[in-house]
Amino acid sequence: MLLQLTATAYFDFLRQFASLARDPLGYGIGVPRGDGRPILLIPGFIAGDWSLGPLARWLGRVGYRPYLSGIDLNVGCPRRKMELLGWRVEKIALESGQRVTIIGHSLGGVLARAIAYSNPKLVSEVVALGSPIRSGWTGVHDGVRPALQAIQSFWQMFSDAPESCGTVECSCGFAAAVLAPSPKRSRFASIYTRRDEVVQWQSCIDDAGTNFEVSGLHASLIVNREVYRILGAILAGLAVENAAA
Repeated sequence: MLLQLTATAYFDFLRQFASLARDPLGYGIGVPRGDGRPILLIPGFIAGDWSLGPLARWLGRVGYRPYLSGIDLNVGCPRRKMELLGWRVEKIALESGQRVTIIGHSLGGVLARAIAYSNPKLVSEVVALGSPIRSGWTGVHDGVRPALQAIQSFWQMFSDAPESCGTVECSCGFAAAVLAPSPKRSRFASIYTRRDEVVQWQSCIDDAGTNFEVSGLHASLIVNREVYRILGAILAGLAVENAAA
């Protein structure tokens, strides 16, 4: 089951990337010009900054200043990552003299939301791509969850983190920051796909934010031309036609 999902996701990623490469939008043509604001990118679970290279280059091409998270492999205590990324946001805001926009994929979007909640004066906007912001681990499909939890457990064998690390039972406060209402001073947008093979799409919906539905699968959201079109409009402050109800 998992191998089949992995193969399907791989071919969808290639198809989506090829579509983006053929589309003028992928080269910044027809995209509203950015205002130079800083944008921090946070990768998904067991991914790293390398996964967001195409998105970072595109953001720079259309007039923004992308920053990478410094994460090589996004696994481990989310509370610790939230603290480190919070310091990163503080440094970027100080360096640029502006509030920071954060775009996060999957777990990266969950972290971005928690960071915005904890640092509302430093974060202007969060865009989550396929992020289970409402349910935590229960927002992951049953066929995938055991494998992902096994990876988390393997990491815990070599750390001093408690067994409940990364769950709502952990007393660190990370879950409370994630599940809290959207920060009033930070705009929040969620981009999701109903075909998501990793995350249950319902867990991506934020009643207080703006939600956008696209086609494709989970991993390919970072190279999906529909996502890029929506991002261009969101960052420019323009209305997007396919905002989900």
